[in-house]
Amino acid sequence: MLTFLFLCAVGMAFAGLLAIPFMLFGLIFWVITLPFRLFFGLFGLFFALIFGIFRVVFGIIGGILGIILAPVGLLVLALFVWAIYRITQRRPTPTF
Repeated sequence: MLTFLFLCAVGMAFAGLLAIPFMLFGLIFWVITLPFRLFFGLFGLFFALIFGIFRVVFGIIGGILGIILAPVGLLVLALFVWAIYRITQRRPTPTF
């Protein structure tokens, strides 16, 4: 059992040694791209604030228009369905 634990510890140490170059590569990549991420992050924040205001304003306007126009649209739809029903309805033939 002690031999197994020792072999596991050696294996984990070897795996850790293999991981160090990949961690260093990731760190170098992160440092190189940091200025670009900061620039585009601030750029994106600026546009998010500007267009966020537009989104809120147009969202409120769209909501108000929806509240006003939805009943009109439903009424027109209902009248259209009623008109189709009236046109296609079979009338009984008169008997004399």
